Amino acid sequence: MAAKSRQFPDEMDDSQDDIGMSDADLEALMGGASAPSPGKTIDVDKLEPGDRLEGNVIDIRAGEVLLELDGKHHGLIEEDEFEEDEELPLLGDRIKASVIRYDGARDMILLSVGKARKEVFWEDLRPGSLLEALVTGTNKGGLDLDIKGVRAFMPISQIDIKRIEDATPFVGKKFHVEVTQVDREDQNLVVSRRAVLEKQAVELQGNALARLSEGEVLKGTVVKTNNHGAFVDLGGVEGLIHQSKLLTWSRETGQSAELAVGTEVEVEIQRVDAERERVSLDLRRGSVLDWSASAAN
Repeated sequence: MAAKSRQFPDEMDDSQDDIGMSDADLEALMGGASAPSPGKTIDVDKLEPGDRLEGNVIDIRAGEVLLELDGKHHGLIEEDEFEEDEELPLLGDRIKASVIRYDGARDMILLSVGKARKEVFWEDLRPGSLLEALVTGTNKGGLDLDIKGVRAFMPISQIDIKRIEDATPFVGKKFHVEVTQVDREDQNLVVSRRAVLEKQAVELQGNALARLSEGEVLKGTVVKTNNHGAFVDLGGVEGLIHQSKLLTWSRETGQSAELAVGTEVEVEIQRVDAERERVSLDLRRGSVLDWSASAAN
């Protein structure tokens, strides 16, 4: 992409006309792209506002981008049509744009990229598509988002993996979302951040499991306890110290078999079942643990 407000001579070089090739054809061929088909000539009298055209950038004048459309007609896009933080296209770039009107006095087809971009955006949308979104506000059911100028909705249940009661802190934030519902006719778009986070968690867990090996000694933190035992976070993956192993430890050391959430422990990996995503642990023998959290409970 090129920086905005580049200055080029106003007069176009007509030398290519002598060999029957337009500037756009030459630019396209030099860039390895296909040249415009000479048989598809635009009938300006039949153009309607909103019609979509494609062309190659052949000049960037002060405040204007000039396109070669069909070897005979040219299109003009105002620089303001491009986003504030967006650079202008390069010479030879192919652009899709929508017709605003034909300017007979200048013999130019005035074009808009904004409408064409939205049309292409909706055409390309599919459930499962990943997009970057900006949170613009909250509503009764969740979040309002802006995705390339299109409004989208995110239910509050789809903001995070954990339950969210107040969505206000997310306003103004950008994050990646997954498309869950697309209604092109009514232009309704529903997305989920939770789906993205869940996939990332699965990927991280898979990577963490691949790094573990039986007999390895690690430090972790107890994150949950139940009748099965104590679940320990090893950094991206959880392992279980079975209740039977805790009771054995208690008999051998004379210490309580109950671990409180938040207790730091040193464990030895007994077994890694990657297929079932399960890690069996045991408290390391001979280690000195901080049982203060357990004692406090």
